Amino acid sequence: MLAELNWLRLHKLAIAEFDFRVRQIQAEYWEASTPCEEWDVYDLVNHNVKENLWVPLLLSGTPADQVGGLSGDVITGDPEMVWEESWNDAVTAFSNAGLDELVWSRNGEITVKEYISQRTCDLAIHAWDLAVGLGVDPVIDSELVLGIRTWSSGRKENLAKLPELYDPPIKSEFDADDQTLLLNFFGREV
Repeated sequence: MLAELNWLRLHKLAIAEFDFRVRQIQAEYWEASTPCEEWDVYDLVNHNVKENLWVPLLLSGTPADQVGGLSGDVITGDPEMVWEESWNDAVTAFSNAGLDELVWSRNGEITVKEYISQRTCDLAIHAWDLAVGLGVDPVIDSELVLGIRTWSSGRKENLAKLPELYDPPIKSEFDADDQTLLLNFFGREV
C-alpha cells in the first residue's frame, strides 16, 4: 500500500518552487513568453495569485459561482507583495480545513484534499513554466514531482475532461526522468 501523501507539505513545496521563481523576476522579464502560449510571465503570476485568492473564499463555504472580483488584473502595484499575501492566505486556509471536508469548486463539489492536490499540481507545473520563461533553473523538488505523479497517475481520463485546466499529455521518451514524465503528462514539451 502506498503511503498517504502529505498534501499540506506538498502544497507548501509547490508554493516555494513558484515563489523562488517569482523572486527572480527582473522588470524586463514581466512580458517574457512562457510555455503557456496564452500567458506571459505577468499573466502566469496573475493567474496563480487569482487561484490563491479563491482558496480562502471557497474553503469558507462561498460557492464558486458566487465569488466575484477575481478576474482581470489582480497584481497591480507590487506583484511580489500581492503574490506573497495570496499564498500566505491560501496556506492558512488549507491548514485550517479538514482534508475530507467538501468544497464547491468551479468543477463541482470536491474534497479539500482533491482541491489542494489540484492547486499543488497547478503551482508546480507553473513554477516550471515560469522558470522556462525567465531562463532560470527549471528543476522542481523531487518529492513534489513524485507526489504529483502519484496523484495524477490514476486521473488521466478525469483530467482529459478538464481541458480548460490541463493540457493533453504528450509522449515521453522511454528513458525520461520523473520531472520530464510529469511535465509531458501535463502537455509540456521538455
